[in-house]
Amino acid sequence: MKRSLIIFALLAAVWGTPHRAAAQIFAVRANALAELTATLDLGAEVSIADKWTVEVTGCWNPVRTENLSTRFHAVQLGSRYWLYESFVGHFVGAHLTYVGYDLGRRTCRYDGRAFGVGLSYGYSWMLSTRWNVAVEAGIGLFRTRDTRRDPTVSDWEDEYIYHYHRWTLFPSKVGVSFSYLF
Repeated sequence: MKRSLIIFALLAAVWGTPHRAAAQIFAVRANALAELTATLDLGAEVSIADKWTVEVTGCWNPVRTENLSTRFHAVQLGSRYWLYESFVGHFVGAHLTYVGYDLGRRTCRYDGRAFGVGLSYGYSWMLSTRWNVAVEAGIGLFRTRDTRRDPTVSDWEDEYIYHYHRWTLFPSKVGVSFSYLF
């Protein structure tokens, strides 16, 4: 009798507590659009509140040929505010960016660094309990410092080297990302 009373009390306590689904609080992702351009783009995101997440993303592109260079590395730190709940639906974000680059074609190359701040907007669809896909676009304001040089100049010619310091408004995020949620 005493045992059945204890079991009944435990069942009543469990029955009376509200049941919630266990939400995912951590995600790792890869940007499929960046992968199409031979750029390795991986990120991680952590939920810090019901509608807030913090993210870090790293990008690297090693492509450099004789006629074209798209070598760069970048790191973005950001936060997202989700309008419904973390990892689902519409979101707006803000991010800080650092980029080191060597870009250009055969006759003109830019080698430098950029620091910036940006805003983004996106939407995320749940594919299953562990997978989702997100579309995101953003724009940022960057402070760039770079050197422009002509790599085709021979040893016997004068080479003009230009140093630039400028502010640039540029797309800072464009992506279709697949995420795995923990």
